[in-house]
Order: sequence, then C-alpha cells, then structure tokens
Amino acid sequence: MPRRFWGAIAAGAAMAALAITASPAAATTDRVDYSDQANPICASTNKQYDQVYENFEAALERLDQRAKNRKQARKRVRQFERLYEQIPLQILALYKSELEQLKAISPPPGYEDTVGRWLGTRGEIAALYEQYIQIDQQLEGPLVEPGKHGKRPSRKAIRRAQKRRATLHRQEDQIEEQLLNDSEVDLELGAKMGAAYCVTGADGEIATNLLDDWSD
Repeated sequence: MPRRFWGAIAAGAAMAALAITASPAAATTDRVDYSDQANPICASTNKQYDQVYENFEAALERLDQRAKNRKQARKRVRQFERLYEQIPLQILALYKSELEQLKAISPPPGYEDTVGRWLGTRGEIAALYEQYIQIDQQLEGPLVEPGKHGKRPSRKAIRRAQKRRATLHRQEDQIEEQLLNDSEVDLELGAKMGAAYCVTGADGEIATNLLDDWSD
C-alpha cells in the first residue's frame, strides 16, 4: 500500500479513477509482456497518488494563514480535518481502480497461479485497508453513550466505551500486522512478475537480488 496507511482536495482524482472501465482481458505471451502491460497502469496510479498529496499540501498552504479571529480559526481547523479525512478514502479508490485494471490483463502461460495469488493478495490489502479506515473513523467518533435527559454518561456506559475502544485498537493492530505480511507477499510476487511500478512506487526499482532470483 502506498505510503504508510495515511489528500487530495480534488475528490475528482479518486472519482475519475473509479470511473475507469477495465478493458477486455489482454493476452500476454510471457512475463516480460505481462510486465510491459502492468507497469504503465501502476506508473499512472503512482502519479495520481503523488497528486493527491500535492493537492493536500497546497490546500494546507492556503489554510496556513493567520486567522483574523477565533471563529475563523475554528473554521480552518474543521476544513483541515475534512481534507485530511479524504486522504485514505482517495488512496483506497485509486488502489481499487488499479487492481481492476490489472485483473484485465491475462496471465502469461505458466504464471496463472502466481498472478492469481498476487492479485488475490492485493484484493486482501484493499479489504484490510478499508476495514482499517472504518475502525479509525469509529475511534474518532463518540464511543460513550450519552446519559438520559442531558445527564453525564453512566459508569456502565463509560466502561462499555472503554472496552469497545480497546477492542478497536486490537483490531487495528491485527490489521496492521496482516497488512505488513501481505505487503511482503505483494512485493515478492509482483517482483516475480516484473511489475516493478506496482510494488515499489514511482521509481519502479526493485532490489537486484530479487530480479536475479526470478530472471528467466
């Protein structure tokens, strides 16, 4: 997954990615042919990831001006929070769009199992990342049930909230661990298929020892 779990102000970047319609499965003759089709897809997505963060940073610069009063300061804080919350959602949308485009490429003969496991791992990464976002949103929201008639929450409600928070944090830890494991598998299998831009980011560089191990 690009960068560490956690944008773009232009939600259009993510929506445009979702709007991309996967083309019919493209036949491939060998691993090099496969990588020649996969890498441009991922290189394009990598540029969109960068644009997400560049747009976010540009918006921060516009917000990073001395507020005239407290009301304006609070408004800017809310704007920042909304912008920041969009980052993981937009990254996820781009990642899912990339995955659908990769699925449209037929595996080369003899690599069907490898490609199937690789894309299956990427699908699991997307699902885990989405779960992580949902848990994070729950942790950001109120977990304590309000008391009746505007009264303070009961001790029982507070204990339930504490248990719920602890459970959510454990789930986050489990997801993070699984994401790290899946990322290693993603790198291994993606490198084996020569899909450097899909597993290494913008530069598309893979450690020489990995390439040597999987050279034809």
